[in-house]
Amino acid sequence: MRLFTGILLLLLASSCSSSEDKKLTVSDQIKVSLDTVMIDAGQEFLYLQDQLYSSNLSVDKSYLINFNRNNNSAEKVDLNNLQLESKIQFEKEGPNGIGNYPQFSILPNQQILFWNYQFYKIFDQNGELVRDLELEKIAEEYLGVNEYFARSLQQDESNPERYIALVTHWQSNTEFILDLDVKNRTYQKIELPDWAKNTERYIKILYNGNDAGGYGTGAYPLLANGNFLVSSNAFNEVHVFDFKGDSVQVKKWDTPLLGYEKEYVPPKTVEYTSGGIKDVERKIGEEISYGKLFWDEKNQRYFRFSDKKNYSEELNEYDSYVSTGAEVYLSIFDKDFNLTAEAQIPELTQTPNVHFAKDGNIWIFENIDDEMAFVIVEIEMM
Repeated sequence: MRLFTGILLLLLASSCSSSEDKKLTVSDQIKVSLDTVMIDAGQEFLYLQDQLYSSNLSVDKSYLINFNRNNNSAEKVDLNNLQLESKIQFEKEGPNGIGNYPQFSILPNQQILFWNYQFYKIFDQNGELVRDLELEKIAEEYLGVNEYFARSLQQDESNPERYIALVTHWQSNTEFILDLDVKNRTYQKIELPDWAKNTERYIKILYNGNDAGGYGTGAYPLLANGNFLVSSNAFNEVHVFDFKGDSVQVKKWDTPLLGYEKEYVPPKTVEYTSGGIKDVERKIGEEISYGKLFWDEKNQRYFRFSDKKNYSEELNEYDSYVSTGAEVYLSIFDKDFNLTAEAQIPELTQTPNVHFAKDGNIWIFENIDDEMAFVIVEIEMM
C-alpha cells in the first residue's frame, strides 16, 4: 500500500472564480486546481435552507434535482450549463400525491422514485404518477410497517425490476439490505456481517427516565460500479454488496492518519435533562468521523472526506457546543478499494457540504450570498 501525503488543496469558497482566475497548486504526487462556479437561477430563488441535503443527482450527473419540502416543488439544475433548467410542481395529496417529506432518487430513465413509510411510487418529471411499486406488499414485514425505514432505495441499472434498499430498524438501530424483485414480487434480506459494532455505539436518550429517541453512528449507502456500499462514520471500512455474486465483503483500512476506528465509546444511555448529551456529541465529533464514499466514474476511483471537529465553549440554541472548524482529510481509493492517496487538507477548515464527483472532479456545494454555487476541485495523480 502506498500512501501519498502531498495533497495540497486550496478552497476559496467565499468568492467566484472565472476560468482565468483558477487557482493552481502542484505537490510531489498530486496536482490540484479549483474553480468556483455559480448557478444562474434567472429571476428565481433557489431553495437552499436544507443545504442540498434534499437533493439527488441524475445517473449521468448532468443535472441535479433539489427538493423544496415546504411546497413539494423540485428545482432541476443543469450542471453542464450551470443554470436552473425548470421547476417541477408535485402534489401533496390525491392520485398524484407524494405525501409529506418523502425521500427520492432519480432513476436511469429520468423518472423519479419517491418513498416513505408504506409509500414507494415512481413519477415522471411532469409530476404524474407512473407506477406504484407496492414494496410495502412485497416485503410487508419490513416495508409495510413503521418499525423499519428504507434509508436508501436504488434501482439496479442493469435490471429495472430490481431495487436495493438499505433499511433501518429504529428500535435496535440495526441496518440491513433488502434485494427486491418487483416483477416476481420477491425479496431477499442481506445481513451486514460486521455491522454489530456500530449498533453497540448507539446511545439511548432518556427524558426524565423515559425513552426519548437515540443517537447512533451514521450509515452511508452508495450505489456505484455494480456494487451497493454501506459505510459508517465510526469505522474505517465499507461493506460491499456485489450485485452479481449476491455476497457481502468487508473492506477495512488502518492508516497512519485516520486509524481504523473512533476510540471513544459512548455510554449506552444519556439523560437529556442532565445536559450530558452535549458532552457526548462533542467527544464523538472531536475524534475522526469517516465520511461517505463517492464514485468518480471517469477515473474509476472512490473519494472520501473525513474530519475531526473543533469546538468552542459556546452553546447554540439546541444546547450543543458550537463547532468552530475542522481538520479535514481526503482519501482516494481505486475501484478495488485499495487506498492510493490520503492526506490532511489544512486549507479546508470546515467539513465539506454536500459533494460528489463529476467528470473526474470533486464538486462541493457552497451557499454564496444565498445563491447556489459549487467549488470544483480537480485532482490529477502525478
